Amino acid sequence: MTVISNHAARHITLPAPREQRDFIDGSWEVPALVAATVDDPNTGAVRQQQAETSAAATERAVAAATRLHADGTWAESALDMRVALLDLFADGLAARANDIAQEDALASGSPISFARVMASSLGPRVRGARDQLLAVGDSSPLPANGRKVLQLQRAVGPAAILAPWNAPTFVGVAKTASALAAGCPVILKPSEWAPGGCQIVAELLADAIEQLALPAGLFQFLHGGAPTGSRLTADPRIRAICFTGGINGGQAIAAAAAPHFTAVQLELGGHNPAVIMPDADIAQAAADLAEGMTKLNGTWCEGPGKILVPDHLHDDLVDALIAELRSVRIAHCLDEAADLGPQAYALQRSRLQDQINLLVEDGGEALTTAALPELGGWFISPTVVVGLPAEKSTRELFGPAVSVHRTRSTQGAIADAHGPQTGLAGYVFGHDIDAALMVASRITAGEVKINGCKLDDLAAGAEQSFWNNAGIGGHGPTDMVRFFQGRRVIGVDDPTLAM
Repeated sequence: MTVISNHAARHITLPAPREQRDFIDGSWEVPALVAATVDDPNTGAVRQQQAETSAAATERAVAAATRLHADGTWAESALDMRVALLDLFADGLAARANDIAQEDALASGSPISFARVMASSLGPRVRGARDQLLAVGDSSPLPANGRKVLQLQRAVGPAAILAPWNAPTFVGVAKTASALAAGCPVILKPSEWAPGGCQIVAELLADAIEQLALPAGLFQFLHGGAPTGSRLTADPRIRAICFTGGINGGQAIAAAAAPHFTAVQLELGGHNPAVIMPDADIAQAAADLAEGMTKLNGTWCEGPGKILVPDHLHDDLVDALIAELRSVRIAHCLDEAADLGPQAYALQRSRLQDQINLLVEDGGEALTTAALPELGGWFISPTVVVGLPAEKSTRELFGPAVSVHRTRSTQGAIADAHGPQTGLAGYVFGHDIDAALMVASRITAGEVKINGCKLDDLAAGAEQSFWNNAGIGGHGPTDMVRFFQGRRVIGVDDPTLAM
């Protein structure tokens, strides 16, 4: 344990760094360490070195997953066996939610209060994948005039899950659960910046697999950055790849997967617009936008980034937004009273600051709202950039920052909402819901929310795609179980057909 004691941190105790271990073909192994480090984002102090799974160990993991899929042990397993594994996994996640929350807070810098909410959702998310498996099933009869014809859903093959650093355990758990439900052997690799929460996940799954006497290659766990990720994504034996991260990483994965026609699901973020209608409640819109731009320390892929507001409401909105952000308490991520913590690592903070600086160089003015704690870590004040035409704001601001732009008409705002990185999410604020729905329907994005910036999906069973270069595929339990399955039709042919 490490105790931080000063006026800014108030006797906060850090847990010891969690040992990084690979889980390969049923055995735990210690990967090699590299020079790069995993740091405490609150202070910048080194917590541990990053780990990197060797090429030989990665090959053994892929070979084990390939053997398991080829023999059909899991791909053709009874649904009740998959349900049993998912239920046991969900129970384990619920029991370890506090430990996972602490790991994720220290990895992402997100306040512990929010990390607990995320961790408490892990068990229900796994049970959601179980429910979707039961709804989709593995076979169903098709009407064929008395002939026996079956529609089959079958696992596509070994799956590689590459989890991000901003919501490391939630994404890793959600996609791993869906892949296991579908019948795929899974190889999970967390971000090299955030291994701790997924390490707990790996231990829980390893225990559940042993308890149920399931095959060793069903779930495996590797470490590392681009070298390990590249080996997995370029291997033709991997038949499904899920990646959440930046556009450059997504492009590299798509290029590696293309020669083998590997199925890919890529969530790459987006520069998400928010359209303020002329009849919007400005005070409420400002409160919602402040919540959205600081959630997950602003490193929420679907957070608002580019705010488009009628000219006559611009100053009122900016004043209200700044007032809301001034009440945000920036503190150590394990401080129970924190509303906003540090950015996850030094490069993330510097990239965000560079993006803000570019907008200022283009003529914008950066309005900051808060003093930062004197802890030495990767803190940044929530920032509102004003004074630029909308066409100058084209890139995602991945952090607690937004740009605000004057518009002369609703039609102009809809046009300004679109850009090279629009396609993941969007927002509309207005009193007339029908008018807001019309505007929302014209924004090319997978999910557009009206009068709110909550993280959860709009409704149970909602399905969304990633549009433009926000990625490939979609997300949600239904989408994800189906992603890991292929379709086959088998049955007796019709002798009466002319062709």
